[in-house]
Amino acid sequence: MKNINQLVNSQLTGSIKRYDKLSDFVYKLMHLDKSKHNLWVITKQQQLTLLTDNPYLGTQLQYQMNVICAEINKHFLLELKKTKVKIVPPTATPAKPDNKLYEIGDKASAILANIAEEIDDEELRESLLNLTVNKNKRT
Repeated sequence: MKNINQLVNSQLTGSIKRYDKLSDFVYKLMHLDKSKHNLWVITKQQQLTLLTDNPYLGTQLQYQMNVICAEINKHFLLELKKTKVKIVPPTATPAKPDNKLYEIGDKASAILANIAEEIDDEELRESLLNLTVNKNKRT
């Protein structure tokens, strides 16, 4: 008897491979460039659903839907009866905050250098001197 994890994984990978084959077929049929367009093809309960993040491509696919459905039925031996095009909003990447270091002025740099000379703790002295050195490197 097979482990349940093996069955689930094989079913998932099989359906993903089937969706990839269908998507590749539509890319070739419509002469689309994969680097420029995102298109996913899903078949479920005799319904063909095309997902894209480009509204212009979605409109073009709607007008070509009968041809696409007929070719998929013929090539993959399916009986798709319904068709649908969905526009999926593109995934937005969150804006990264600018990690600009706080720059100290010339006077503050001189004050830190003077304070560093009087400090006995070596690590703290080096840290303060690094602040003044980094200021000089940036300018």
